[in-house]
Amino acid sequence: MDLNKFDTVASLTTEKVVWSIRVRAQTVWKGINRTTNEFRGFNIIFMDEQNCRIHAFITEKLCPAFSKELKEGNIYILSNFKEYAFDLFGLNDVPKFLNDNRFLIDVIGTVSKNEAISVISTEDTSKSRLKFKLEDGRNMVMVTFFNEFGQSFEKALKAIEAENVVVVIESAKVNKYEATGEIYLTNYPATRFYLTPRHYSVELLHKSAKCLQAEEETDTTLYTIKEIKNFTKDYIEKNVLCHVTVKKVEEECNWYDNFHIECDKEVNIIDGRYRCCHCKRNLPYPDKRFRICTVCTDKTGVLPIILPDEEIQRLTGKDVYELENENREAGDEKRFPPILKEFENKQYLITLMPSKDNIDKKCSVYKAKMLSDPVEMLGSHNPQEQLTTEFEEVTENTEADSTKNLLSYSSPPTSKSTTRTRGRKTKAPIKYEVEDCEPISKLKKS
Repeated sequence: MDLNKFDTVASLTTEKVVWSIRVRAQTVWKGINRTTNEFRGFNIIFMDEQNCRIHAFITEKLCPAFSKELKEGNIYILSNFKEYAFDLFGLNDVPKFLNDNRFLIDVIGTVSKNEAISVISTEDTSKSRLKFKLEDGRNMVMVTFFNEFGQSFEKALKAIEAENVVVVIESAKVNKYEATGEIYLTNYPATRFYLTPRHYSVELLHKSAKCLQAEEETDTTLYTIKEIKNFTKDYIEKNVLCHVTVKKVEEECNWYDNFHIECDKEVNIIDGRYRCCHCKRNLPYPDKRFRICTVCTDKTGVLPIILPDEEIQRLTGKDVYELENENREAGDEKRFPPILKEFENKQYLITLMPSKDNIDKKCSVYKAKMLSDPVEMLGSHNPQEQLTTEFEEVTENTEADSTKNLLSYSSPPTSKSTTRTRGRKTKAPIKYEVEDCEPISKLKKS
């Protein structure tokens, strides 16, 4: 029986804190604030017997207990520590870190190999810098890597055949060009990069880019429910607009679902525990997202539609946890939240994305992507009756003008419907699969 079994660096996750690893201190350096010269703590790169590396940090308060024993090349057994992984921020959040010297930032984006420009200093040929743009489809930030770090990044970039490369930059410093005042990211001793990593955030980046492209290609034609039900395969996963009334919000259905935020997949309860069937992991506490089933109508028919979590949060100003708390304070945790019934008898301009099952008539329930602000309050409604005077028979030119006005009035700004957080994913710890002996995360000594 092995009484001295140690965990490997590759096996570390954020699900527990009871770990024991046997590692060698490969590199040790002091963290110094460049502005105040204040000592912040020790940074260490540890390597285990499988040649997998990890970045660790010891805060300044704990350093006196380790300063004499901590030396490069020595072997240590570490236990009772907390593991951190990428804490990814959106590129639009980068400027917020400019005046906060306490933290470095982790980001993800794509880099064009053709736009990465390396410049050698004319005054000192041993100094160089590499400049490039990091983009995520909606935002862009400049990046400047200096000297050896920039050279190693350029070499790794050239080794990849693809023209556009996904990169995760960990522990970058936010700075500003003095000449132009433009915000940019640069490297610090703790900075690391990962090109095309096997990481779920890469999939999310690609998905975001596809959604953005789909938004730009949205057909501005208003379709009736009858036309939507007769769509052919050419409309699979295409954004289409319809103007409908929410006739009923189904109270019998669950009004929220449990999700695993890392996989962005629904979680099931198996043997009394939350389990993600996608990554085969048990979860201590999943994320909760709205799932409101509605019956919508227009003058041509009836269509069941599931409203999206982001839009419900935007229109109600509340998330699932807040509504659960309101139910708890009201003494009835199982009641259907009254605020969700307020969607009834209101007209909306809804963006749908028909699925293959919708087109093949295997599923009659459609999922909405975006939802306008309510157009007006309505009384009783019959799908055979005309909803408003905009649906009355008018001349062709007048009808076109009416549709144009409706679109300009009802369609919500893209930023409102796409940047609403749902328990921001980047706050969630992200597991990274270690490969080729690259560092995967940051450790914090507790």
